Amino acid sequence: MVKSVVSTVHFDVMDLPFSRRGSWLAISWIKASDPTRHVPEGLYLRTVRDRGDYQQLFRIDLPADGGREIRAEASPSIMHLFPGGTKSERSGVVDVCIPTTSSVRFRGRGTLLRLSSIPGPELSYAIPRGEGSWIVNMLGAGLRLMLTPLRGKLHVDAPWQAQGSQPMRFEMHPDIAGEFDIVIEEFAQALTPKRLHPPFEDEAAAVEADFLAFAARHGGEGPFSETADIARYILWSCIVNPEGAITRPTVLATKDRLTGIWSWDHCFTALALCPGDPALAWNQIMTIFDHQDEFGALPDAVFDRRVVQNFTKPPVHGWAIGRMLKLGCLDRAMKEEAYLHLARWTDFWFSYRDYDGDGVPQYDHGNDSGWDNASPFIFRPPLEAPDLATFLILQMDTLAVLADELERSKEAIAWREKSTAFLRLATSHLTRRGRMGFVASGTHEEIPNESLLPYLQLLLGNRLTESTRTSLLKSLEEEGYITQWGIATESTLSQNYSSDGYWLGPIWAPSTFLMVDALFRSGENNLAKEIGSRFLDLVETSGFAENFDAITGAPLRDRAFAWTASTYLILARDISARP
Repeated sequence: MVKSVVSTVHFDVMDLPFSRRGSWLAISWIKASDPTRHVPEGLYLRTVRDRGDYQQLFRIDLPADGGREIRAEASPSIMHLFPGGTKSERSGVVDVCIPTTSSVRFRGRGTLLRLSSIPGPELSYAIPRGEGSWIVNMLGAGLRLMLTPLRGKLHVDAPWQAQGSQPMRFEMHPDIAGEFDIVIEEFAQALTPKRLHPPFEDEAAAVEADFLAFAARHGGEGPFSETADIARYILWSCIVNPEGAITRPTVLATKDRLTGIWSWDHCFTALALCPGDPALAWNQIMTIFDHQDEFGALPDAVFDRRVVQNFTKPPVHGWAIGRMLKLGCLDRAMKEEAYLHLARWTDFWFSYRDYDGDGVPQYDHGNDSGWDNASPFIFRPPLEAPDLATFLILQMDTLAVLADELERSKEAIAWREKSTAFLRLATSHLTRRGRMGFVASGTHEEIPNESLLPYLQLLLGNRLTESTRTSLLKSLEEEGYITQWGIATESTLSQNYSSDGYWLGPIWAPSTFLMVDALFRSGENNLAKEIGSRFLDLVETSGFAENFDAITGAPLRDRAFAWTASTYLILARDISARP
């Protein structure tokens, strides 16, 4: 039975990749201004595996009348491509669906479809398989593909050159009725029996149903804003199936440029997933902990082909898992895993990141803080940091709660005692001018900066002295951190402020979320809600960018970031629930 596919979620492929849950394939518009891509501007079929320039598999063109600009419109299940830059089916249209996690299907009428490979290693090749199908081996991307025309004729221009075919160009031509249909499928060494291909509309309807089921689990069953619908699409479409070093179903940071998972990004995504799908949320946490080393350290990032261990990330995990406990997301088995991993993660910092032996761990590099180039790291590390001390205190608090729930009462007492003792040590050791600040490990020289990072100590709430909280809040409100769009990561009055400076000014989702939580914990509910609301307005205005200009609100860097989508959904839920 042919089903009509009607979606209420629509997005611009210029900003958001077209993909689906579980797939390592995506279709993206790559802009000429993107310095990380070395291909001409255009629409590309890509793999989101860790392949560098070889992520781009084919450039997609509709070469009717000599080649014209493509206009793309997309929903979770179907992307429509119109030649000539205008929406007119009289001039042709190509419908695209990702029916399975390892295939892409193109159906067209009134136009041609051209797929041009990106120059790659000389051993890449195309060979006929029979019955009109072709096998394409793309060595740089590490993929073998089969192109199978279901309707129309596939024309191939891939001259054989001793050991490969370079370049490769494939054109789908319509049949006598003016239509074509082609499917591209990934496979390993062995070709399995041909999959039966239901009608295009049926496959698209199944994809739409999968998205709607996901959206319903994550607050999509009632009337919500278009922005929230797009946030849910980003989370759903950024999920990949386990492969290589990514051992579980996982939400990537994005399917645009930074196609991996970083060891603190995953916490924010897990918090967004937790109420609707605790199992997926826990996989999001454990994807990183699966790579915890023998010393208890976490990697910087994980990709399908590599685990980056040159850096680590801050111990926000105790804070995040503490919130998951309050949401009731964790069963006993999850709590047992959390307890063992968090204990080892905490011990790593105290045992292996305290070079001067003063009991206060330090960061070896800005990347370890997650705020790569924040202004404290203009100075040579190692640096002892108030945010690091804060996260460790909160992590030990969470370990105490977990120990209680696991009937480990003596261990719970020990963790609370250690947390309290470390709070006393850190505050006495790091306090300068009434608040904790950055100091150089060893010399304990104060590190001047106007970063937002030290303000994360407000996560300790009333465990800070009233005078410390008052001083921090006064500075926060008077010294150029709060703008009409939210909270800047560097004071806008700072000489180090840069509008597109990464952690030297732009507004980020995680820093906003942490500060909103910190303000709630400090009893500043009105200010917390105001900053959270400004961030929601920012996203509704500028989309789900990696970060945003703190003054203008303009989107910066990657435009389809999962932790921005996650933070949007969490704040929309939390702020409305707060008195």
